[in-house]
Amino acid sequence: MEINERMKEVLQVQLSPLGLELKPENRFPLTVLHDDQPIAYIQEDGAVHYPVDLDTTPARRIPGVIAKVWEMEQAYRQAPQLECSGVNSYKKILQYNQHLLAARYDGNGHFRFVTWQVNFDQTGVTLGHYFYRNEYEQAKEDFIKRSGLVDERKLFSKEQLSILYSALLYSRFHDINLDYADKQEIDQLIRHIEAVAPVSQTVRQPASDCELDYER
Repeated sequence: MEINERMKEVLQVQLSPLGLELKPENRFPLTVLHDDQPIAYIQEDGAVHYPVDLDTTPARRIPGVIAKVWEMEQAYRQAPQLECSGVNSYKKILQYNQHLLAARYDGNGHFRFVTWQVNFDQTGVTLGHYFYRNEYEQAKEDFIKRSGLVDERKLFSKEQLSILYSALLYSRFHDINLDYADKQEIDQLIRHIEAVAPVSQTVRQPASDCELDYER
């Protein structure tokens, strides 16, 4: 798979919150700018190259953005068009246990995702949870829970992870009874929580754009 025009639009949207932008050009490699200075070059196959001796935090975050855009595009490109009346502008990403994860490209760099409950004869959908502005991770989590792929009782919410994270940090630096092995194990747990639910998002993230049973 190679980067197409839709992926360029989505990349620009996803890079913008990081203070990055794509140089307005159509040829590859694509130039990523930070404060109007080039900090990375994206090849047509998604590979990233950096200017010599450049090592900045924004530059290191670019591969993760590309991976997310690549995943969304690949899922969308391979998905069949929905045949249910009224929602055939969407493509079916996943279906399990009478529940459906679907996607639509709205243009201007934005995918829209939705999870639905499917009726018995597979001719209609209901109870839609909508996720705007490329919220693919949130949509996948919602689908996993609604479809029963994972028992929700065995999952920690972001709020619960935030509480656990704070408790682990406090224990790590203030509990004088911890030995070296205990601290190492706590450090691993802290890194795991940071990987699955970045604390900055867990604590300060605004309410999701998920909407129940209503689509703008």
